[in-house]
Amino acid sequence: MKRKAQVQFEAQHYTSEDWDLIRAKLEANAELSKNILGSEIQGEDFAKKMVDLVNQRKKFFAEERAKAKRNKPMTQSQLKTYMMNYLKNQGTWKLVQLRKLSFEEVKEEFDKLVKQIESFVPMSFEEVKEEFDKLVKQIESFVPISFEATKANLKRFGEELQTKTLKRLKEEKDDEAKDVKPTKMDDLTELYRIVMKRYGMDGPEDKLEKEFWKCLRTMFEEPLSTDPIWSEIGQKRIISWRYYDTCRAHCLNLESMDVYMLSDRKYPLSAEMCQTMLKMKLLDGRMNEDCYRLLKMMEKQAGIKK
Repeated sequence: MKRKAQVQFEAQHYTSEDWDLIRAKLEANAELSKNILGSEIQGEDFAKKMVDLVNQRKKFFAEERAKAKRNKPMTQSQLKTYMMNYLKNQGTWKLVQLRKLSFEEVKEEFDKLVKQIESFVPMSFEEVKEEFDKLVKQIESFVPISFEATKANLKRFGEELQTKTLKRLKEEKDDEAKDVKPTKMDDLTELYRIVMKRYGMDGPEDKLEKEFWKCLRTMFEEPLSTDPIWSEIGQKRIISWRYYDTCRAHCLNLESMDVYMLSDRKYPLSAEMCQTMLKMKLLDGRMNEDCYRLLKMMEKQAGIKK
């Protein structure tokens, strides 16, 4: 068999004359013919065995050429096409975007993706189930809050915050409790930060939650006179005007809506609206320095000169 393989390997450069010579040698040398063509060859089978040998030679070299072609390194263009298709099939890029990149840029993105895949550590079944159960539990425990409940909670929040702050100050300094004025708004500011972090600038999709989101934005963001809320306020009747000195905020209770504002910030209220507010009693307002400054600011905005 070793001799046969050697003959096949050497035969790739043989011409017709060379094959005639091989044929002659095989016919003249019985031992060589036995090793290459088989031990039981008969005279009438000699031509058929020679044809089989030639066919084996052709098949052998065809396989060698195919193997060499497969092992041939890809050109830069072929390699870029391969990497582009891989990135596209992984869903990280669109083909139209990849075509605009150079070979080096495509290779960089390809190497990043391969590195991510190689560093990926699959989660066990128990870990996946644990995360899934947590998510299901969060969804099942979620209870949407109505707009009316949100308004009531905000009002209660202001009252509780004021009570807790005064109680804390009283415990710290009993002898100065009457003179101490609460000025911190940490809880209210934190509430605004949490809501904005959760919903961003676009706001929630739920109608009632969006009203609460708008309420906090009106309080804390820079007021714009072009905001439709201020023209809408001017068309509604004021029911009450309430001040929360602990939160340093005041609230306009209007027909079908409430507007909460910070006491140290000027809002684009019309002069007529400010005059109407000043004619009403400021409910729950303690005449401290913050409340006094609010009233002075409203008088100035209403155009009242003293």
